[in-house]
Amino acid sequence: RSADPKSFEPSVWTHERMPTVLNLEIEGQHPGSDGFLLEGTMQATFEGVLLRKLNDAIRIHNRARNVLISHCHIYDNRGAGIFLDHVDLHQIIITGSHISYCKRGGIKIIGSQIRNLQITGNDIEYNFDEEANRSADIWIDTSDGSSTVREGTISGNTIQAVLSPGGTNVLMIGHSPRINNKVGMFTISGNLIGTQENNIHLIATRGVAISGNIIYNGFNQNLLIEDAQNIVVGHNSFDHNPDYGPSRRAGIQFIDSADCILSGSTLHEFQSGQDEDEEDRQGLLEITRCQRITVNGCQVLDGYPSAI
Repeated sequence: RSADPKSFEPSVWTHERMPTVLNLEIEGQHPGSDGFLLEGTMQATFEGVLLRKLNDAIRIHNRARNVLISHCHIYDNRGAGIFLDHVDLHQIIITGSHISYCKRGGIKIIGSQIRNLQITGNDIEYNFDEEANRSADIWIDTSDGSSTVREGTISGNTIQAVLSPGGTNVLMIGHSPRINNKVGMFTISGNLIGTQENNIHLIATRGVAISGNIIYNGFNQNLLIEDAQNIVVGHNSFDHNPDYGPSRRAGIQFIDSADCILSGSTLHEFQSGQDEDEEDRQGLLEITRCQRITVNGCQVLDGYPSAI
């Protein structure tokens, strides 16, 4: 049912609420092994759990409400670390956890109806598969047209990987260019996001605020926004630290988008014109077939072949 208190029978509160997993390790020693499946739960709580060498570590399916996942180690799994699989879910908090080396996604959401998603204070790293055509540390996909993921926060995390084919640190995919409101109403703030083909990739999204982040080493783009609307990008550092060796490229691209603002940010390419893969680039900031885009108060430095 829903999380409305009026929908609960007394037996739920006496016998059925808050299934808890505490201080437990599961190692998958069989190639078909999974970790946990949640279905039809209320207030499921995971704390201090180590899940490794599994297919999906925690899979949530169908109805589930008010999930808490905190202080867990989700490490080296064949599938997704936390997989929200065609779920109807309100209120899930994922906090204070290590989610890393999961080949099919660190936190992956497919075909779901979700409100109130908080991903805060985690270390989400190296979630990619070299043999797949797409990978992501945080992966939200509503392209089936029947799913919606809205009202979310991605804040205070370290999200990084290495270059992988089709790889993204934070990936949001909406329904279609004409219907871009199925994923959105999100804040992405105060994170360290780095080292992938694209650091943040928004496709057919509406209403995303990206602020106060350090975003670096986007082998294709730091920020790639396609078919989106009402995206606000403010006060970020798109950068590269010289101690990390040659610049891996930087850039921002808006494509077929409308009503977006880029403000108060630095965008700096350290080795412009020295990357042989830059032949397809028109500038450090590219705005292609867009309407009502505001660029204000930014520093765009060493762009090649143009700044904007």
